[in-house]
Amino acid sequence: MRKDNSELSRNSVRHDAFDRAAYEEILYQSKELQNLSMQGVQALNTFAKFAEDVFFSLYKVKPELTQQNELATEYLLNHELMSKLMESQSYNELREYTQLDELGAGLGSKALLENLLKQLEQDSDLKEVSNKINDAVQKQTGIPSDELHQMVSGMQSKFRQVVEIAAGKAVVEVEEVESVITSWGLNQGEFERLPYDKKLELLQVLRGQQKFKDMTKLVGRMRNLATGSRKSRLKHRIELHSITQGADLNHVLPQELLALRRPALKLDFYRRMIEKQLLQYDLNHREYMGQGPIIVLIDTSSSMRGGREIWSKGIALGLAEIAEKERRAFSYALFASSRADLITDDFQLGQRSPDKLIKLASEFIGGGTDFEQPLQWAIGKLKESKFNKADIVMITDGECAVGNAFLKELQKVQEDKQFRIYSILIGNNPRELKRWSDEVWTITDLLDETTAKELFQKI
Repeated sequence: MRKDNSELSRNSVRHDAFDRAAYEEILYQSKELQNLSMQGVQALNTFAKFAEDVFFSLYKVKPELTQQNELATEYLLNHELMSKLMESQSYNELREYTQLDELGAGLGSKALLENLLKQLEQDSDLKEVSNKINDAVQKQTGIPSDELHQMVSGMQSKFRQVVEIAAGKAVVEVEEVESVITSWGLNQGEFERLPYDKKLELLQVLRGQQKFKDMTKLVGRMRNLATGSRKSRLKHRIELHSITQGADLNHVLPQELLALRRPALKLDFYRRMIEKQLLQYDLNHREYMGQGPIIVLIDTSSSMRGGREIWSKGIALGLAEIAEKERRAFSYALFASSRADLITDDFQLGQRSPDKLIKLASEFIGGGTDFEQPLQWAIGKLKESKFNKADIVMITDGECAVGNAFLKELQKVQEDKQFRIYSILIGNNPRELKRWSDEVWTITDLLDETTAKELFQKI
């Protein structure tokens, strides 16, 4: 016997308290989802519940539809749309990015709902069904079940077409976001711990400004190049000794990290991390490696604007990747003429804050070129540091003489702190740089990765 309508479900996808808590947290932080839900109700009174269903279906590991005889009659359209959505190929592609991933499920829901709402508002057949549901809900008259079933049964191909189009567009958008996250290395570390709304703000900046769009592919390539180059250098220097317990996320066993994708296990993971009880690899370093700071000096004089700036900052972010992996301090200075103040920042030991990445990528000074000012700043950083064997990297396209008195000071500090200076010159004459650099590369083709590989291996 069918239950009374008040006892029937309003959701077409089965869910539990964890699923609902995840959705409500995302909805609370996402103005876009809130606006979509309110706008959608104008087209279809049951749209708010449909938004919940879409999120649950993307977020859950094994989403299941509610049986029709357990569903309130006015939610049948929601059920039919969800049924066709979960059968579509694009939906299953989308779920590769969304299962147990609150950011992916939130972004996927937003993209799906936006495109479905457009079709609900524009398609005359869908409008007719939604208007009848709206009238019945508003007048609280109820809808004859047979009438509604007959109405939706004749629209199966329409529903299938509508959800496939919406899901296909959602896949494109979520893949674009995933590409940005991967290229900038945001799928690890501090970004993962940010609230949903803060993640959206950062992604909006990276996807919205042309400068960042131009940098995304290059940054990803340089990060991958840095990682590959370091593996090539380190593979004969480190060996697996045993399994131990600790809280070093760089060496935690992969099966431990799987707990972060399961809401029920997250708290236990963090407890064991605080108590240093996570299983991790115990590595033996067969020879000493210098682990001093990495300091990057980037020329942002007027002639560097454009492709040269993007390339030099891609190199810098590749070096930041190395610093994070090897738990080394990382600092940078953007410089131009001596009349302009340096733009500087430090990354915490072994970390890359998303805000700091954006600052490095976006800032620019302009004007002429002066080498002494950034080198003096780097010397000051090294004098403050307890580490020796640091690496200083200067990237420039300019020529500028360094005074003899300063050169003597530089050589004295270098002898004491045992640091190295690597310089990359984009075009121009390397004569001046060779006076005080341990190695100088001159490049003319920014697409040639040879110099970047050599630098990443030497650092």
